[in-house]
Amino acid sequence: MLHSIPWLALASIASGVVSLGFITYLWAYRNRLGGRFFIATIGCEALWALSYGAALFVFDPALRYAFEVPIWVAINFIGVFFLAFALEYTGRSELLRSKAMGAVVGLQIVHTLVVVTNPIHGIAWTGYRIDPVFGLATVSYAHQPWLFVNAGGFILLIGVASFLLADTVFSYGPLYRTQAAAIAVSPIFPGLPFLLWLAEVGGTPPLNLTPLVFPIHLAFDMYAFFSRDMFEMVPAARRIADRAAIDNLGTAVVIVDTGERIIERNDEAARVLGLPVGTALGGQLSEYAPDVNPTESGGTVTRTVDGQERTYAVTTAPLEAAGGTSVGNSIVLQDITAERRREQRLAVLNRVLRHNLRNDLNVVQGYLDIATDRVDDADLRGMLETATRKTAGVIELGEKARSIENAMGDGAGGTTPVAVRPFLDDICEDLTAGADAEIRIEVPTERSVHTDPSILAVVLENLIENAVEHADTDAPVVAVRVGTAGSDVAIEVEDNGPGVPDHELDVLDATEETALEHGSGLGLWIVKWGVASLGGTVEFDVSDAGTVARVTLPATDATGRDEDPDDEASGSGVGAPEASAPGRDNP
Repeated sequence: MLHSIPWLALASIASGVVSLGFITYLWAYRNRLGGRFFIATIGCEALWALSYGAALFVFDPALRYAFEVPIWVAINFIGVFFLAFALEYTGRSELLRSKAMGAVVGLQIVHTLVVVTNPIHGIAWTGYRIDPVFGLATVSYAHQPWLFVNAGGFILLIGVASFLLADTVFSYGPLYRTQAAAIAVSPIFPGLPFLLWLAEVGGTPPLNLTPLVFPIHLAFDMYAFFSRDMFEMVPAARRIADRAAIDNLGTAVVIVDTGERIIERNDEAARVLGLPVGTALGGQLSEYAPDVNPTESGGTVTRTVDGQERTYAVTTAPLEAAGGTSVGNSIVLQDITAERRREQRLAVLNRVLRHNLRNDLNVVQGYLDIATDRVDDADLRGMLETATRKTAGVIELGEKARSIENAMGDGAGGTTPVAVRPFLDDICEDLTAGADAEIRIEVPTERSVHTDPSILAVVLENLIENAVEHADTDAPVVAVRVGTAGSDVAIEVEDNGPGVPDHELDVLDATEETALEHGSGLGLWIVKWGVASLGGTVEFDVSDAGTVARVTLPATDATGRDEDPDDEASGSGVGAPEASAPGRDNP
């Protein structure tokens, strides 16, 4: 009884039905990357399984042959659609419109036409006949070389597509690994019985079992679809993002191999180096950029781009495999034309302000002093004295410009341990000369900080000078303390004056620098820039009783704390009880 049931035919038809059922779920994702081609692949499998299952019931040779046409149409285009899916799914959509892909499609059309017209020429097979197996209308025929070429193309297309998906498994990490691996492995199961049929291996060579194992293949695809969100997390997004990250930089990027051949570049690099579109890959870097050494970073190159001469800073970095083996170098050409022009303008202005203007003003100040001594008229003398003060102020402003250079520098002087107490003594000695303010240095002799002394001097000079200027009281007092703030070093400069004007502090928090606000607060700008260069922060606590400027600097194991753990308790730390704030009630 069981032998009378056409199980193999029914199993093939059932496989086709399962494929069609899967398509009903896939249809909603037809517009996703790879969706339409994946649906077409499953559709070809359904066509193959249904046609083969129905053909097993047909014993008429002519009608049975008619079923060979949809079967081979499905075989020929499964590979095309699966490859198209893999290309689009992994972010290689541009290859779908390539001449190579066009040739693949054209060849499969030719294969299909050969099969359809085979009764006329017999190029694909000969000796076509019905050869029943298990009561089913299986066929036998002699495979001709063209058939092997046809089947080989089918296998090759499937193999290339699986390779692209496998590359995703190893290249893009765990995010896409599971679904890509499942889809890449799934063709193995129907592929094996197809190869056995093609080689006529087995007890029943005429019977092609490939459609019967489609459900195993579909199980992997369904797992990727239902459990791993294969169309929600598409590897193409990662590949496209990687490419866009380079192309959208606006900076020229070139990748060379160990032979200094160009293996990758973005559009900006092609524009800067004058690389021919689509032909530079594989060419020697020296052919297009002889002044760029891919193994040496630093330096600049000049190029004429879009009719303008531009300057580029060259940065290179080695590319190494996981084992440390060198595979090439990356080269970045950063356009610094605007920076160079700005530096030139600033250099010129700096020379004018700090040299020419300063020298001329010194002359003017000298004559003003002489004129003041020779004038008897009180009103005129007052005007001359005012002019003298203003001239001195401009000269001082020029000197601050030199401090700005230090504060905006890169700390080229290096870091070194600095003994804070003698360091402050030297600074305050100059500041107290001719001043009425009292400066208290509440720092233990052994206290030190590891920093750039030149920049720190600029910061402290301006903070203390600012405190002295704003200590507008009958008994101005400025206190300087050094202690710890967690693992950092804290320096406080406190005065008992009316406080720093709000407009000078507000400008430090502004997102844009406005020239009109910078005059009176230049010293605070220098402090801000200098502290930033040291990798620290600065805060101002303003009240009617005065201002506390607090600078926090990063410390190392050897800095920021006294060797004596009792120092902080004895009043050496910031805010310690013994170090009373000048002009304030110490709680």
